[in-house]
Amino acid sequence: DLDVHIATIEGFNPDRLARLLQDLRGQTQGVGVIALDHPTVREAIRSLSANDIKVVTIASDILHVPRVAYIGIDNRAAGRLAGYLLNRFMGSGRPGKVALFAGSLSYRGHEEREMGFRHILTEESPNLQIVEMREMLDDREKAYSEASALLERHPDLAAIYNVGAGNTGIARALKERGRAQSMVFLGHEVTDGTKDLLLDGTLDAVIDQNPRVEAREALNTLTHAVRGLPYELHQPRLQVIFKENIPEI
Repeated sequence: DLDVHIATIEGFNPDRLARLLQDLRGQTQGVGVIALDHPTVREAIRSLSANDIKVVTIASDILHVPRVAYIGIDNRAAGRLAGYLLNRFMGSGRPGKVALFAGSLSYRGHEEREMGFRHILTEESPNLQIVEMREMLDDREKAYSEASALLERHPDLAAIYNVGAGNTGIARALKERGRAQSMVFLGHEVTDGTKDLLLDGTLDAVIDQNPRVEAREALNTLTHAVRGLPYELHQPRLQVIFKENIPEI
């Protein structure tokens, strides 16, 4: 039998996350964590491993810690894919201003998406200028206020790429200003909210990593690791979702 418990924390406080991980010692045999890349978190993961607790990182990796596996997409490739899509939506050679939004760059995954996005724009779309980079802490109200201020500062903004959550907040700002159909808007993850935004044309495309596959593979990997058995990991694949191919969730 497998008992699964889910623990959550509010916000992006690495010390709080580290304490939560430390408190799991003696309570579990395996931990899957979407972890901030921070010294206190890395030490907490090392402490778990020293107590023979198996750890997998999910969605965003941490290097140089004793983890069983990283389960998730290549986030740098995801950022490059977003840049490629943006260039195609904008029309090759067309100049324009672009804004980036992220949940927190303390997530290596968000940092890697930004890196990949910037690199491909530099390589293939020097006509596109990144004018702003904002961290929203995956809060839709903060996303709304940041996007509203952004559109005031840059009324000629042509595109937004949101690396993390908060798409509905950005969308509300776009709709209030009549920019929902004229702005190129790219985001991540198929949710009920992003499905609606794809259907009404506010979001042009969503890059999805299939969190159900991530959860399944995390449980399978941890179960086999705890039992000392080999397991062939099946990583989730990047897929681009448009209005015409929205999957069931």
